Amino acid sequence: MYLYKNVNIVNYYEVKQEAARIKQDFPVLDYFQSLVKSGFLKYEGIHGKEYFFGFLEQRTGSIAVDDKANVWYDHAAGKGGDIIAAVQKFENKTFFESVESLSGSVSEREFVSRQITEITQKIVVEKVSEISHDALIQYLRCRGIDLQDIAPFAKEVHWRNKGKRYFAVGFPNQSGGWVLRSSIFKGNILGGGISIQILGTIRSIKVFEGWFDFLSYLKLSGATDFKAIILNSTANLSMRLMLDILKEEQKVELYLDNDATGGACSNGFIEIAQLYQYCVKRGLATDWDLTLLRGSKKKIRKLLSNLSIEPSNEEKIWKMEVDVFDQRKIYSGFEDLNMFLVGNDGTSDFLLVS
Repeated sequence: MYLYKNVNIVNYYEVKQEAARIKQDFPVLDYFQSLVKSGFLKYEGIHGKEYFFGFLEQRTGSIAVDDKANVWYDHAAGKGGDIIAAVQKFENKTFFESVESLSGSVSEREFVSRQITEITQKIVVEKVSEISHDALIQYLRCRGIDLQDIAPFAKEVHWRNKGKRYFAVGFPNQSGGWVLRSSIFKGNILGGGISIQILGTIRSIKVFEGWFDFLSYLKLSGATDFKAIILNSTANLSMRLMLDILKEEQKVELYLDNDATGGACSNGFIEIAQLYQYCVKRGLATDWDLTLLRGSKKKIRKLLSNLSIEPSNEEKIWKMEVDVFDQRKIYSGFEDLNMFLVGNDGTSDFLLVS
């Protein structure tokens, strides 16, 4: 007999019933995005209908997630499955422990497992210094960034993992970890999450997908009057973060990648801003209980239902003008803002179009 703290599951039949519900309702993609936030995996992008993730020491992702089918597959290991199989593999849990864990989880859950903790403890930062290695300087130049551009924000980080030594350009994040980039490495150590930079008097909030987009914007615009939120991965653009940004009541500019994920995240942020503004104007609650969105793949639809908003009012919501702007048109034709910088040799009419 198995007795769980979060749900009353007292026999195998009920465990199987709960497992079936979890497999249907809980988005596998949310789980893998949470592993990116924890610094355990890195996000490699979307190809076709699949999202790709990889381990920090891999140069390319090998774990594919099909959001529509709600399954994942590790190409390197030749194994995959549903959300429960993912928790078993990546958190080193039994089937029953995985069901219990997911029964009490929410979409914004932080996954802190024994396996992740053990891996994190094997990483040792040996040296943090000003950037001076020739290979890193050359890498920065290839990204259109000079040492004087990056010096106030980044360091040269040397670390050891499983007896091997590595080094890369390191940017700090809000969890106390490092976002690491070089020509052969892309990942986080000692924790993932967003980074924040405040430049002068805040007149707007600008959201960048990565550090090199932020640095490119600085070089192109020369602006010094905004708060920058560097996502380090679109997996970190949670609904909670969107609400926190909106509560600051500032103009918001989004500088995400020109791909399907960047478009979906930008449009999703604008929709949340429209719904938020509608609630403010109608005197409805804006401290939304996001735990009620647990296990939902269509979070905005469920949020509308939770707020008791009539379908007849939805058209008004999606027509509302908000101070959240998708800026990707500025660098249309380029993968991202950094590629726009490189493609224009560091000069452009950026200020005229932004």
